[in-house]
Amino acid sequence: MPSLLLADLGLFVGRFHPLLVHLPIGFLILAAVLEWWPGDRARAAIGVGWVLGAASAVVAAFCGYLLSGESGGGDTLFWHQWLGFGVATLAVIGVFVSRRGGKVAKGFGVLTVALLGLAGHQGGNLTHGETYLLEHAPPLVQQLSGHAADTTGPVDWSTVNTDSINIYASFLRPALDETCVRCHNAGKQNGGLRMDEARLLFAGGDGGSIVTPGDALGSLWYKRVTLPRSNAKAMPPRGEPLSFTQVRLLEYWIAEGADTLAVFDPKDVPADIKEFLARDYGLDLRPRLFAETITAPALPAQTLQLLADLDWVLTPLLPGGPALEAKPARGATIDPAALATLAELAHDQIAYLSLDRLSFTDADLLPLAAFKNLNRLRLNGTGISSATIERLGELPHLESLNLYDTKVDDTIFAHLQHFPALRRIYLWQTNVSPEAVATFASAHPTIAIDTGFTFGPDTGENSK
Repeated sequence: MPSLLLADLGLFVGRFHPLLVHLPIGFLILAAVLEWWPGDRARAAIGVGWVLGAASAVVAAFCGYLLSGESGGGDTLFWHQWLGFGVATLAVIGVFVSRRGGKVAKGFGVLTVALLGLAGHQGGNLTHGETYLLEHAPPLVQQLSGHAADTTGPVDWSTVNTDSINIYASFLRPALDETCVRCHNAGKQNGGLRMDEARLLFAGGDGGSIVTPGDALGSLWYKRVTLPRSNAKAMPPRGEPLSFTQVRLLEYWIAEGADTLAVFDPKDVPADIKEFLARDYGLDLRPRLFAETITAPALPAQTLQLLADLDWVLTPLLPGGPALEAKPARGATIDPAALATLAELAHDQIAYLSLDRLSFTDADLLPLAAFKNLNRLRLNGTGISSATIERLGELPHLESLNLYDTKVDDTIFAHLQHFPALRRIYLWQTNVSPEAVATFASAHPTIAIDTGFTFGPDTGENSK
């Protein structure tokens, strides 16, 4: 019990350091400046400044030493502590050096103030983080000092694939940098904990690991950030705490295994997290049509008019969006040259394309490979063969393929198995055999095949 009381008393006294440390700063700077005052009229004031500066520096250094017991160490603390001891030592010596005045006293004052500035800077790093001094400096100053300004800006989540968003890197790491790393970094490790690197985060601190994968409520990190702000152990102790959304993301991430490589699966993300992400980050995790994911530029009016003159009807799939459906005008006959022009001018914008009943051959359909965002393709009644089907396998987003009333046969299945996104294929009145269809449907249960009988992804069996 006595030792515990002494430890508490030491911390009590040590926490006067932030209050006392400003006294030697003011006294010593004043004394050093007055050393340059002409004549001897300020000599008495200089002496008082050095005495008060030395006394307060010694007391502040002693309190800082007591306070360091709860900081956990680190390079920044080491240098701040020893620079503080150095300032106190120089201040005591300055009491005697200043009596003679002259150049020696002037130089000694400059040296003391310089060391005082370095000690203060390290103290600022401890209190506000390593970047506190320059993070709001003008860009030129940041560039000259080697400080990298944050130029990332807000993330435009509408252009990000929602199936590959890293939870830790996108949301928790930035929250750490804003709230936790200032006290748990290479230069300062309160509680013996570093949080500036993932591997050190999992290593924990003096109290052991702060993350228990699969158990958010049992993880010290989650406990500390959810304590009431009035609790002495609430984290962070100063500044803005984690937002409610960040705390909920932390809980979800730990509960799901605390994997720093984990990505969101929109199908499994809880509904409340989806709402928080949409509200606070503008991140929409609802299932989206493929047309909503296309980020190509909109076609200029001149291009739209040129394609209309070639009898193409282009319809936006979403109001104001770039994705288009293309089909021939009613009663018009599109020739192969018109298809080639469409592929040249709108290869990124066409998502749905209908070429029904056009007398196109495999050679005429070569431009189809240019439509990298093609999602639905209708080739009913055309003169295609397996050669075109093979080339269509290069389209990364083709989900729906309609080959009604064509001469394709069982050889197409050797190519269809390599389609990366295929989900539906229509094969009415073609030369494919029921046996080949059933074999393919069994091997690819996620692809629905409609031949008048539907081989669905749910049962793998045919039904009317």
